[in-house]
Amino acid sequence: MFAPRRSFDLAGVSTVPRGPGVYVIYDSTGPIYVGRSRVSIRDRLMAHVTGVGNQNLALAKRIGASGSLSFSYLAGVPSPEQAEAVLIRTLGVSKFANLRRETDPADWT
Repeated sequence: MFAPRRSFDLAGVSTVPRGPGVYVIYDSTGPIYVGRSRVSIRDRLMAHVTGVGNQNLALAKRIGASGSLSFSYLAGVPSPEQAEAVLIRTLGVSKFANLRRETDPADWT
């Protein structure tokens, strides 16, 4: 079960446990990005908050959209890559901030 949404800022991200997992970042209209980490979802989210993660999330922060961003996460996922691929496909975020194609090509549709 995903954790309740939190504000996408340093205070919100600092409450995330260290460890593998997946996360979803939302704007006011819904989910815009799905990510994962095999090591520490907190560290990965921290990279996004500080502007060194995904280029589209960094742009959103630069233009002032960060106040409308929130996130949720799921820690302890056995296969963060597989969970991420399923979430990207299910939520349709590949048309927003998820640009990479690292997953199985069957999951790209």
